[in-house]
Amino acid sequence: MRERYDVVVVGAGPSGAVCAEMLAARGASVLVVDKKSPGWHKPCGGGIPESMFGPWQIPLSLGFEAASVRVVDVRQRLLRAPLRYRTVYRNRFDEYLAEKAVRAGAEVVYDAMLLDVQRDGAGFAVRTSQGSCEARYLVGADGCMSTVRRKLFPEQLPESSCALAIEHWYRVPHGITTLDFYVEPEILGTGYAYVFPKDREILVIGVAGLGMDKPRTVLERLLELPRYRQLTRGAPVEATHGARIPYRHLSRLRDGRLLLLGDAAGLNTPIVFAGLPIALLSGRLAGEALGEAIASGSDAPLERYSLAALRPMSPGFEVCHAFYDHLLTDGRVPSFARIARSFLTRPHKLPRVLLIHRSLARLVDGLDLARMAALARS
Repeated sequence: MRERYDVVVVGAGPSGAVCAEMLAARGASVLVVDKKSPGWHKPCGGGIPESMFGPWQIPLSLGFEAASVRVVDVRQRLLRAPLRYRTVYRNRFDEYLAEKAVRAGAEVVYDAMLLDVQRDGAGFAVRTSQGSCEARYLVGADGCMSTVRRKLFPEQLPESSCALAIEHWYRVPHGITTLDFYVEPEILGTGYAYVFPKDREILVIGVAGLGMDKPRTVLERLLELPRYRQLTRGAPVEATHGARIPYRHLSRLRDGRLLLLGDAAGLNTPIVFAGLPIALLSGRLAGEALGEAIASGSDAPLERYSLAALRPMSPGFEVCHAFYDHLLTDGRVPSFARIARSFLTRPHKLPRVLLIHRSLARLVDGLDLARMAALARS
């Protein structure tokens, strides 16, 4: 660890690693610090659109192919959406991206707990368990409970803006090659159950939703249902993971020379709680803006790192937030026409928008919309 860097990135997850790689490739001095040890598992379903692997030069072999998304709604109707995904083990995926940043010239330090961070003139003073340094710019990519955000950012994510997810992993041959979502309102009226394959022998079954007081109890009740008992076939639980998931983002992503990425900024999607695609995109957009700022000697390019610039980059992110906002305001599923208005200048996106809209409509059918609205307002 040197005394001074152009940029210090706190968090070596996908958004932080992508940002660091882009900056290092442009010649900036970049330090990435992360409290995790290599191999540590990040609780996450791990589903990523297959179309994103190429642009980020990620080998397809890092993910298990899921040829489509299936939604079984409260009336047991099956919707199959031809959205190709791959599920990843987050430790392998995150470390691959971090290694790409290292190859580009970034310095990555693990087991580095952030002890303190302060504004220091026009820059920042950063103190970690592995040493201290100064930086001209600071990036908070340290997750939903971001220390950087809590210490330095003027806006915070209230607990009510975070959903909960808990999942069991089973080592059992399963034959499943889809990402499956189930609406089970008698178990969880503010979310869904999910069944994701990690590979041919690892199956993940979990629940994700709002206002779960006892998430383990909710999951245990779910697993008593015949649908899920048939899948696990009495296999022991290999592992249990849980996480907080933001579903309402901050009103802005930057405060001066401090930028927040991914979950640290609440960049996730309501209803489906999918954060990996928008995390990667936020890392890229922030890296581009910071790189131009450093090269030009002006902070003006940082204005480009904004929600207005980020939303059009991800139809999934844009549609989920628009759908959710209308859902809470009107108390019912918004029509496709209402959602599609924002995409009239991008007609090539409309087929995907339609698929996402149909999937969201099935996922919320039968849920307790009044409680969801009350939780969002609390």
